[in-house]
Amino acid sequence: MANSFAGSDFQALGLEMWGGNLSQTNSFLSVTGITYPALMGAAAAGIGSSYACTYDIFFVVGGDGLITFRRSGWNLALTTAAIDAALADLPTDAGTPARDGFRLQPAYPNPFNPSTTLAYRIDGEGERHVRLRILDLHGRVLRTLVDGIREGAREHEAAWDGRDATGRSLVSGNYLVELRIDGQSQSRFVTLLK
Repeated sequence: MANSFAGSDFQALGLEMWGGNLSQTNSFLSVTGITYPALMGAAAAGIGSSYACTYDIFFVVGGDGLITFRRSGWNLALTTAAIDAALADLPTDAGTPARDGFRLQPAYPNPFNPSTTLAYRIDGEGERHVRLRILDLHGRVLRTLVDGIREGAREHEAAWDGRDATGRSLVSGNYLVELRIDGQSQSRFVTLLK
C-alpha cells in the first residue's frame, strides 16, 4: 500500500508496525528524521489463529504526533483516506497551528515512570469545557484527569501517575491520552515503563 503514496520527494512515507512498539517507532522517526505519518498496529488479545492478522486496532499518527485516525479492524479504503488526510496536514515551516482551537502537546517525559506531564493549549478568550482522559488502546476510559471549565488563551497541565481511576497501578504499555473540548478531540500515545 505504501508504494501508492511514494514519490521522489519522500524519504519514506511511514512505518507499518507489525511487531514493533511505540518506542521502536519513535526511535525510527527520531533517527531518520522522518515526519511522515506512521501507521501503527496495536496487538489484539484473544485473536484466533484463523484470523489473518494479529493486529486489529490501527492508528495513523500524523507528522505532528497527533493521532489522526483510529479504527478497530483493517479497512484499506478508510486507512488510505486517513493517510492521505495526514499527509495533507503535515506541519510546514510556519509551525503547527492549533486544531479546533486547542492543541494537545506531547507528554513529557514519554516513555515515563513513575509520572508524566500532559500539557495542552486552549486558543481564544473565554471559558471552555475540557475533558482529559487516559484510555486503553481499545478506547476504554481508565482515568479522567480533568473534567471541568478551563480558561482560554493559555497553557494548562495535568500530571498522570500511571494509575487508573481506582488507584491501581497500570501495567507497562501504550495508552492513549485524549483531550476533548467542545465536542472535538485530539489524542496522543503515551508509554508507561515499569
